[in-house]
Amino acid sequence: MRWMAFSLWALAAGPALAHPHVWIDTRIEVILNDRNEATGVRIGWTYDDLYSLYVVGDMGLDPDWDGKLTPEEEARLSGFDMNWDRGFPGDTYALQGETELALSRPKDWGASYADGKITTTHLRTFDAPVPVGAEPLIVQVYDPGYYTAYSIAFNPVLTGGMGCLAETFVPDLDAADQELKDALAEFTPDVDLEMQFPAIGRNYAEEVRVTCVAP
Repeated sequence: MRWMAFSLWALAAGPALAHPHVWIDTRIEVILNDRNEATGVRIGWTYDDLYSLYVVGDMGLDPDWDGKLTPEEEARLSGFDMNWDRGFPGDTYALQGETELALSRPKDWGASYADGKITTTHLRTFDAPVPVGAEPLIVQVYDPGYYTAYSIAFNPVLTGGMGCLAETFVPDLDAADQELKDALAEFTPDVDLEMQFPAIGRNYAEEVRVTCVAP
């Protein structure tokens, strides 16, 4: 994730093959209107313990190390991961069939810290409401460079709409691992894999599929 660049390079250690370096448990909430049109997606990211510890320490939060942030510290933490480069897709992708749907830049964000982990949330909206019916609306989460591994670790949530269903699907991880091995085998020993790691993250993409019956 580009907005993590400095922090991730500071954390990175060990051989180049040790991808991924950051793990994120993801929450997906799809927001629908009363015509079963999707208007936006609210996304939650819970970072792994190590990355959370690094961020909290680097920002000088929780100086007494009691695992709790004051409201002022939470306000400082909020938005730390929202300073995206222009054009960065946010590692979240929405599709219907083969058509990729544009999502806005993040808005309405927040952050919290509990049990040694940072959780952040943000909202992304569609340019226009997206009708959802038998053809699913698909929301995928992945980092193309596989520096960050995303898992949809919580049941997807539907807000609004009628007669809709959200289901989580996971990829064939054995097949994804084999494609990664095949891609890495094409590199010569002199290549810096950290700088030129193959864009295989999509093979590991977990996704939520939303379908609706006619309202």
